[in-house]
Amino acid sequence: MIGLVIAGMAAAAVDGPLPKGSLKGLISSEDYPASLVGQRPAGPVSVLLTVAPTGHVTRCDILRSSGVAVLDAATCRLMVRRASFEPAHDAKGGPVEGGMAATIVWPRPKG
Repeated sequence: MIGLVIAGMAAAAVDGPLPKGSLKGLISSEDYPASLVGQRPAGPVSVLLTVAPTGHVTRCDILRSSGVAVLDAATCRLMVRRASFEPAHDAKGGPVEGGMAATIVWPRPKG
């Protein structure tokens, strides 16, 4: 499950960035850190993604930790690498930097 809250970061943004496709599909059970398999499940990770006018994620900040630093770091690494957005826009329709908050619930590996 991925919950989304869109919020423009730049003062001039009139709309926030929109993901190209589902953010939920960007992380799979195969991405789950091997060092955590068999341990107590971690909580969800809430992140704030900074999206450049090009639609690429340039920064990922943890808003609420899963309680496991390895999982938090993996979440940001994968979001920066895999996520793609339609950028935020200003009042004239031009692309500007924006932000999107998302809560990621990792799928547990099978077995």
